Amino acid sequence: MDSKYKARLFRTALVGGALLLAWQASLASDTPAVILLGLGALWLLATSLFQEQSLRWPALLPWQLVPGSLLAALLWVDPGRHGAWLWLWAILVMLPQPAWLLPVQGGLAGLSWWRIQQDLIPEQGVLVGLLLGAVVLLGLGRALYLRPLWQGVSRRQRLLPGTRLWTREQLVHDLYRERLRCERKDYHAELLLLRTKARHCWPLVRWLVAHLEPDENVYRLDRCTLATLLISRNADNGNQRRNLLLKTPPWPLKARAIDLGSRHALSLEQRALARQAEDLVILPRPRAVDHA
Repeated sequence: MDSKYKARLFRTALVGGALLLAWQASLASDTPAVILLGLGALWLLATSLFQEQSLRWPALLPWQLVPGSLLAALLWVDPGRHGAWLWLWAILVMLPQPAWLLPVQGGLAGLSWWRIQQDLIPEQGVLVGLLLGAVVLLGLGRALYLRPLWQGVSRRQRLLPGTRLWTREQLVHDLYRERLRCERKDYHAELLLLRTKARHCWPLVRWLVAHLEPDENVYRLDRCTLATLLISRNADNGNQRRNLLLKTPPWPLKARAIDLGSRHALSLEQRALARQAEDLVILPRPRAVDHA
């Protein structure tokens, strides 16, 4: 199945979960439970709305602590009505998350069980604890099985499905390929580095994709730096394209244009761009015209 359809199904599932939590909040009589269920609904809804606004889904960031904390708090304040939600811990531990977060989730699951077993007879509490431990272990086993897949996703070359946004590693590969093509064929190519504020980076990606040719891509070097390869018929046409592109961006930025015919290290040029005072630097710089 194509990635964009998986993303739509995922968004639909998040919206459905938000509606379910909102419905549960309308039925709850305890004010803390209403607040927690409402927060859970808002979190799922916000996740569904902004999942494509991130340059990379944060599989290695502790966002999973949000649903875990909400679930633990809900089971603590209203165990009688929502005690059956205890088994959701098996699902939460299967989510992609940093290794250090798994003991935290396990501790919250144990705290939830401790609160629920207080309303049960000892035998029932022990049985629930054993069953909870079993399903959490099954969830951990599934998480370990999927971890190589998640790690591969975190290192993927295309940062967003359906968008021409690629990683630094892909740019290095494309630079080598385009340099070889420039040596064999008669056309002009240049690397254009763009630096803006982090909050403007994602809007700038969408703007660049809309203003580049269909076969030209955008690359993310860090949270503030983007790059693209401009392919033109000749140097004059390349200058016109670059000047037109840099004339209209709706956000302030600094740019550095490097002719692929000249050998420049990407890491050095990226650091030079971060220290650059001018809005635009062209390498090699155009020669001054001698009118003598």
